[in-house]
Amino acid sequence: MTTEPRAAIPWASMAATAVLWGSAFPAIRIALPDYTPASIAVLRIAVALVLLVPCLALGRVGRLRRDDAVRMAAFGVTGMTAYQLLLYTGEQSVEGGTAALLITASPVFATLLGIAFLRERPGGRGVAGLVIALCGAVLVAVTTGGGSGTLAGAAAIILAAATQATSFILQKPLLNRYSGVECTFYGSLFGLVPMLPLAPSALAQAATAQVSGTAAVVWLGLACTVLAFWTWSRTLRTASAATSSLVLYGVPVAALALDAALLHVLPAPTSILGGVLVLTGITVAAFRRTAFRRTASRTVAQSPKTPTPPASRPRDPVTEPASHA
Repeated sequence: MTTEPRAAIPWASMAATAVLWGSAFPAIRIALPDYTPASIAVLRIAVALVLLVPCLALGRVGRLRRDDAVRMAAFGVTGMTAYQLLLYTGEQSVEGGTAALLITASPVFATLLGIAFLRERPGGRGVAGLVIALCGAVLVAVTTGGGSGTLAGAAAIILAAATQATSFILQKPLLNRYSGVECTFYGSLFGLVPMLPLAPSALAQAATAQVSGTAAVVWLGLACTVLAFWTWSRTLRTASAATSSLVLYGVPVAALALDAALLHVLPAPTSILGGVLVLTGITVAAFRRTAFRRTASRTVAQSPKTPTPPASRPRDPVTEPASHA
């Protein structure tokens, strides 16, 4: 039996994705003095949609099936509307680096929801990873500064992580029938609809905002949404799910570095320790899945039967995050 050469790991696209997603957290802090959380969400989604319209014109966005409209709408409202509103609200009193550490717990919530609604079984190692990661998230949340506003902000970001995880679960079956571009386009479209009444206020704030604040909002739509999606897609096309998941671990590192460089702030050491626990827990849970897939691959490779083309596989919310920040 001949073995196929291993594909080169796309380090460039992985690093670019981590930096782009990580840059969202300090960008939000830069935009907040000039814009409310709702206005940032409206303008970010609007910018992303404007940039994705050419994909619709070029035929890269297919027609949404009627049977999938409700699920796609729920994905947009949870993953675009609720997630962004909660995250931006939380970052009013929580530094970007700390917010990134808390959001990293999102795959933990995704796994818990998968157990509850998709009948997934994480196994003993998966449960151990979840417990470690949740302990880390709690440690980050309770050591963010001590003020009531900061604690409320941390709670909002944890809710944002849970909301993002819910959107992963809703999106998972859709990825069998729609591409990432189509999910991003329709999710943004449905996510913008409930916020349309806020559009006049967002435009009014844009008229009086400083250049830095407006540039940060445009960056969120252009770089952190559309461009990051492109680099993430390149990563998924050329790397395995386990390798691609390394991007998730790089996001808080990039956010911490950019927060320090642009805003000259760093989380408390205990918050960083909590973030390390979160990443450790996710690594433990993801390792179990990777080991299972390797075992399955060996079994298929040793089978004398003629292999059949694999069916479309739903994206794993732990090892293949659909979106971030």
